Amino acid sequence: GMEDIEAAFMKELLGPQKKTKIRTEKENKLTAYHEAGHAILACLCENCDPVHEVSIIPRGRAAGYTMSRPETDDNDVSYNKLVDNICMSLGGRVAEELVIQDVTTGASADLQHVSDIARRMVTQWGMSDKLGLVAYDSDQPVFMGMEYGNQSRGGYSQETASAIDSEIRRIIGEAHTRATKLLKDNRAILDNMSRVLVEKETIYTEEVKMLMQGADYKAVIAFMDKRDGEHENNPFASV
Repeated sequence: GMEDIEAAFMKELLGPQKKTKIRTEKENKLTAYHEAGHAILACLCENCDPVHEVSIIPRGRAAGYTMSRPETDDNDVSYNKLVDNICMSLGGRVAEELVIQDVTTGASADLQHVSDIARRMVTQWGMSDKLGLVAYDSDQPVFMGMEYGNQSRGGYSQETASAIDSEIRRIIGEAHTRATKLLKDNRAILDNMSRVLVEKETIYTEEVKMLMQGADYKAVIAFMDKRDGEHENNPFASV
């Protein structure tokens, strides 16, 4: 059935669930806030893909995950979608800053992701007014007759390299400021979503929408309990 297909897809994409991994209450709460930060910003940034699933159950090397699904198969990605994606990706780190007023190593993959996007925007896709329409780096293979591989990095002055670093920092910094404001303005949603995640471990599109519309954690948990009870009484209800 569909649930089996979904489970197989997630296992292949992120690795098997690690439900037996010993997790403290503090770790669960931190992961819940981290993933809620991602999910809320994905909903608030209009160019992000819709949130399908949010979980604090470890998979592979991840302590939790927020899964979005694109509605279209875009070959090209716009500037606005890229900066929204950077903002959403910083949601976990910003949630940590706001809630525990500290930071952890849990955002390392997120920071690598946003750094890579910002660098490509500046050096490959001509999305920096300061650097202009110049491709400074390239992932394209060299011309036929030469050994396949990437063209050598560099080929520009130290001044240009400094300008590239400055632009990367600017893009990420602006996204961080925006993410901080959005989560501060929606702190009640952040708290409620984290409470539901600690209690239920995994939520889906419907619960995310309820929380974003202002439902408190008690109402969402009651909704999930009722749905789970109906499913147990009629396991074919969702087929």
